[in-house]
Amino acid sequence: MSHQCSCPCGKTKFTVEKTPAVRFFCHCEICQALYKSNYSDVCVVKSKHVTLDEQDVEFKTYRLPPALQRGTCKHCHLPVAGFLKGIPGLGLAFISAENFDDKSSLPDAVGHVFYHRKSASYDDKLEKHEGYWGSQLAICRWVMPKLLQMS
Repeated sequence: MSHQCSCPCGKTKFTVEKTPAVRFFCHCEICQALYKSNYSDVCVVKSKHVTLDEQDVEFKTYRLPPALQRGTCKHCHLPVAGFLKGIPGLGLAFISAENFDDKSSLPDAVGHVFYHRKSASYDDKLEKHEGYWGSQLAICRWVMPKLLQMS
């Protein structure tokens, strides 16, 4: 299923060719600053399934590798997509659920990461992971099995 996406201002449009494998809430300080929100609502797909014209996107890394190359719209300066390059064929794209035109087919969120950085508490019965390594391991546990099933 193909998904039409755009940044919040609508000037940077892109396509995601597969339904995201996983969705979670990230409370890290980088996401809070970039999204201007208490957390980001993140969907993960293989990067090869994202078609994005990068002329209106500025990419930046906010921490030491391995780190996301976070792309923001040059017009509204809000997130478009983040890319994590790794093993060839297993590159990942992290896209805000808000950037999907039709959110009805997105998976339900599985949990919260970097919860020690939260600016509010959430009583939603989802898993909550604190600390850098605890959060990274949770993301790997959620993402890798699903992505290995996808072509």
